[in-house]
Amino acid sequence: MLNPNIWMKRFSVILGSTLIAMMFATGVDAANPEPVVAEVEFIAPITILETNALQYGLLDTNFTGVETIVIAPNDALTDAAGRVLGGTQAAADFTVTATTAQAITILVDNTSGGVGYTIASFICNYDAGTDTACDGAGYGETSVASATLSIGATITANGSAVPGVDNGSFDVTISYQ
Repeated sequence: MLNPNIWMKRFSVILGSTLIAMMFATGVDAANPEPVVAEVEFIAPITILETNALQYGLLDTNFTGVETIVIAPNDALTDAAGRVLGGTQAAADFTVTATTAQAITILVDNTSGGVGYTIASFICNYDAGTDTACDGAGYGETSVASATLSIGATITANGSAVPGVDNGSFDVTISYQ
């Protein structure tokens, strides 16, 4: 039979050894930090400056039914019904400045046609690139320091044209991705 004092000494040694081992294990974990980088990149805000409005010119009030007139980003006119009678036909042009080599999205939305027509089917050309649809979800590009953005669109008659000014509008949004 073991002496109770010996039993207590053995128990104390075992308990003390266990506690010391646990301290080293905890100390090892605390002595192993993992550095983490906080990534930050500053970029210049995108600026958009309108240099030319989207212009359809002088249209015949007989612009009725579902006839369409299209202005392309390169100012090309499509008028199958012959409803353009004069004036200036030109795409909308903007000067866009941004931080270079960044992914951007170009979006035309919040459209409002006039009384005599609806406006839709927007086509954009950024930095003399490819003509691309830019309404709906918009489209992606890579930014340059300064670029020209040209926007064309289709107007469709609704049979309500009357003599006088009948301006519509739309929003252009360019954002970094």
